[in-house]
Amino acid sequence: MITRIEIDGFKTFDRFSLDVPPFLVLLGANGSGKSNLLEAIALLGRLVQKPSSQTLVRHARRGGPRELFRRRPDGSLADEIHIGANVLLETSQFGLVHVGVDAYIGYREAPDPLNVEVSIGGVGSYGLLMPEQVAADIDDSAPYVYREGPGEDPRLDGVVYHALKRAIDGWHLLDPLPDAMRQPADAYDAEALTEDGRNLGAVLGRLWRTPELKSAFLADVAAVLPDVRELDVVQDEVQAQWDIWIQHKYEPRMAPRVVSGGTLRVLALLAAAHDPAHPGVLMVEEPENGLHPNRVPRLLERLKGRVTDLATYKQPGNGDRDALRQIIVTSHSPVVLASLLDEASQDVVFMDTVTRLERGESPTRLTRARRVGVTGERGTYVTPMEVRQYLDPVGYAHGA
Repeated sequence: MITRIEIDGFKTFDRFSLDVPPFLVLLGANGSGKSNLLEAIALLGRLVQKPSSQTLVRHARRGGPRELFRRRPDGSLADEIHIGANVLLETSQFGLVHVGVDAYIGYREAPDPLNVEVSIGGVGSYGLLMPEQVAADIDDSAPYVYREGPGEDPRLDGVVYHALKRAIDGWHLLDPLPDAMRQPADAYDAEALTEDGRNLGAVLGRLWRTPELKSAFLADVAAVLPDVRELDVVQDEVQAQWDIWIQHKYEPRMAPRVVSGGTLRVLALLAAAHDPAHPGVLMVEEPENGLHPNRVPRLLERLKGRVTDLATYKQPGNGDRDALRQIIVTSHSPVVLASLLDEASQDVVFMDTVTRLERGESPTRLTRARRVGVTGERGTYVTPMEVRQYLDPVGYAHGA
């Protein structure tokens, strides 16, 4: 679980920082930096697993490695990118530990490889809103996160490093596509839901093996899609694949190839949130796509119900390790804001770009993040008037 993100020199980010709760909604117009933030998180995970310039060549999204560097007012590129995160981990030996992970990417002209360095350090219970005893246990375990032999520099304990790699494996960007989800899933597939959702049947097949998991998933489906009367997943032993069957009220049973893309998207997002084999950080672009506005609040409610509540967290037993789950979504929909504003405004962060003017330099566009508030330093929070404007962008409520 990511508890804090810091970005500098990456695209439109300059000395950017954001505390990240277990459920976070990033709201903003197109081009405000929402997707870039998710991209930075995913890239950090890749760099921890393989800290090399080639990782950037293969996994940079929407542009090559050179396009990752922020442009200065004079058109030159930043010398270095820094992407850092505080990550909460569950380990078999120490229980919960809290580590800071930082990736530094130094710019070089092609064809020289970019310089990549990754560092990992302990941060204790800093910034965590957790029960006092749990926070104390994290601080007590902090000295054991590192091992130091005679004449050696401190290094991350092997158990903690393994837990970090396992946690990063659970950082998933999701943007399920109807055409992909309409394909049968291989019965041998044991992976998490893919970015495009093409293995949806395999994920549902895992849920169907346990009656309690299946029942909980179907309850969420019924809440979000009340017109779905029956949902079943059957293994075709001859073809070694999973077949999904969906029946709406007053209609015959249908295969995914004739079901709406919005329905399949809801099934995929809920399936990923329920998947017991693959907890972690789910990053979802615009979950409201293809869904009627009056069903969006219920989808967000059900997704939030699947995350780990740190405020009431209890140290798990050995059989419950790796259960931390976090969901980060992006949206530009006023419906999403309206569904969260009254009871969960702390889960909402507004993102936009602002122009920075410095003497003797050209204007620079930078990304900022603000939470809803009523007081504070100007420009650091979203005012009630800005909230009203976001909820009513074309002025219908005012007779315009």
